[in-house]
Amino acid sequence: MTDLFPLGATPVQLIILGGFTFVLGVFAGMVGLALGAIRYPVLLLMGFNPVVAAGTNLGVSILGGTAASWPHWREGRVIGRVVLVIGLPTIIGSLLGGLFADDVRVWILLAGIGSLQAISAATTFWQWRKRRRSARQSAANDSTNVTPHGVSLKLRSRLLYGVVGLVIGIVAGASGLILAFLRIPVLINVLRMGPRYAVGTNNAIGVLAGIFGFMGHAVSMNFDVSVLAVMGTTGMIGSFIGAKQTGRVNPNTMRLVIAILLLASMPVIVVRIFAEYPN
Repeated sequence: MTDLFPLGATPVQLIILGGFTFVLGVFAGMVGLALGAIRYPVLLLMGFNPVVAAGTNLGVSILGGTAASWPHWREGRVIGRVVLVIGLPTIIGSLLGGLFADDVRVWILLAGIGSLQAISAATTFWQWRKRRRSARQSAANDSTNVTPHGVSLKLRSRLLYGVVGLVIGIVAGASGLILAFLRIPVLINVLRMGPRYAVGTNNAIGVLAGIFGFMGHAVSMNFDVSVLAVMGTTGMIGSFIGAKQTGRVNPNTMRLVIAILLLASMPVIVVRIFAEYPN
């Protein structure tokens, strides 16, 4: 018989996870990142199975991102052609990663997630530092002078972005993380999209990729219904509220907060890597 509650979360754990996910969802909605890399260590801290926690975490990211999608779409911050070029390969990769997640040793999966989280923290901190040093230039980039109509997607560029999206998707699907932080620099620095458009477009790509990655995990029932329901509901509410505030909160301050949270949660993953080795 299929076990719908493999994590065996207690009512107290569900309450804690629900409250935490709501607060994190507000931040996620503001910056257009799923922030699953911050949720995941909390699930590990509670002693949950890493693979099931990864699948559940991915489901929560989908629900939160979906709730944030409407405000972004209504405000015209989602650029369809960018979603198609980068999102389609990412979707394929996410499905493959989710399907084969069970074939990867737990400690290797955790090591991969930990490495990505370290990269995420370093990248986010670097972006914060760079923006801080060029505050005036940052203000100009955040203005309405940068529009989605300036995005250039030549054939060679499409192929390159497609390959990058495929690789990101495979890793994202297996690890249960949306990995939105890897796409944001491409959207802003390479495609020259305004930050608000990058946030909305990145959110849409993350939702689509997450759905197919979750489908891969669902085949092996690598998710917990109760945890997904609680965290998903509170995450959706928080993300919707946060998405409506996009552009009203200093994005550079948000980057610093996210970098600190990522670094603070790293020890949890490191401990679990040694605990799971050599499984």
